[in-house]
Amino acid sequence: MVSKFISREVSDFAFSGEWLGGAMLFIAGARQCGKTSLTRKFLDEKKCSSLYFNLDVEKIRRRYRNDPDFIIKEASRLEIKKPYVVLDEIHKLTRWKNILKGLFDEFNQAINIIVTGSARLDLFRRSGDSLAGRYTLVNLFPFSFREWAQITGASFPWLHEEEDWKDPAAAFSKKLSGTSPVFKDIAGAYLTFGPFPAPLISGSMQRSRKWHRDYISLLIREDLRDLSGIRELDRVSHLVELLPDRIGSPLSLRSLAGDLEANHSTVKNWLLALQKLYLLWPLRPHSAKFQRTIRKEPKWYFLNWIYAGNEGSRFENMIVTSLYRFVVSLSDRGWPEVKLHYLKTYDKKEINFILFLNKKPILAVESKIMSKNIPPQLIQLRHNYGVDFPIVQVINQPGVLLKKGLNEYIAGYDRLLSVL
Repeated sequence: MVSKFISREVSDFAFSGEWLGGAMLFIAGARQCGKTSLTRKFLDEKKCSSLYFNLDVEKIRRRYRNDPDFIIKEASRLEIKKPYVVLDEIHKLTRWKNILKGLFDEFNQAINIIVTGSARLDLFRRSGDSLAGRYTLVNLFPFSFREWAQITGASFPWLHEEEDWKDPAAAFSKKLSGTSPVFKDIAGAYLTFGPFPAPLISGSMQRSRKWHRDYISLLIREDLRDLSGIRELDRVSHLVELLPDRIGSPLSLRSLAGDLEANHSTVKNWLLALQKLYLLWPLRPHSAKFQRTIRKEPKWYFLNWIYAGNEGSRFENMIVTSLYRFVVSLSDRGWPEVKLHYLKTYDKKEINFILFLNKKPILAVESKIMSKNIPPQLIQLRHNYGVDFPIVQVINQPGVLLKKGLNEYIAGYDRLLSVL
């Protein structure tokens, strides 16, 4: 059982006044990914622990209904210059966006506002909401491998400095080669229990199984219903049951629609709703004419690879989700926009995952349970682009790092994930 607090990497930048620029901070993330622990820890450090308000609690909602100014009154009692206030689950209030707008417009010089929640926080920003310009959003994922490795006292270099982005491919190769192996049991636990704090920290397979079953049930029976108004919950549950065996392949909505006895657009809407709840996310194909690529459907992966099907699917899901988390984190921090794709050609060659910067590859990754050879399609990809960006065959063997050629690596998953 892990007893120490595991610090989160978003703390490195998300709470800084320079990054926020006077705006509210919105922290969006999956249910039970650590938003409450993160913000409570921050409030404690700022001596504002009494200013955490969970609007999911009826007593707090009642206080607001009886006295809409009670939050600013509580903040003023601390006699701290511009204290921090955390509003958790505020979307449970009617007209919550107008409430936030009024609170910010009237009191933004007196308090710093942090809002936490899941899908709804990210949902409305696409709809021209009146909160535009008043907040900055950051995504909080479950533990990264880098965060989890803190329990060993390990720390790793990664692409987080301005200098790295002058030549990100060279920086990646340098930092991959420079990482130190971590204990195999730490890496094994991350793959076995998944990235969410509760099952991972417990280290118990029984608790993990129960937690993961309950999580899916709560997500569909409560969050999905409340967010989307979808009432065909049994068929959505069936959809989730069908997905594990389809991980790693382009997802045919037509096939799914037939299995679920629903139309194409309905299944698509269900998938998008599950994406907004951070259960799933899509990996889209890359298209390049000289690669003779096929424009295929997206592949869909779970944010938590424990839900994927067999051992190979779970391993692939873990690798690509770590890459996805890395790309989103770069965007949140304001680094150059990096895109993640897969590639499949007409001659049935496929490259699992490619990171692109300014339409040029900076990293290509193949995921295999076990292999000691660089796949030829990775080498061919570099030849086509004429750039010696790093190519990595990542395997389920912690601690391994073999250099096979210029910027060509066979790497255990812990080595790759420690720089993401």
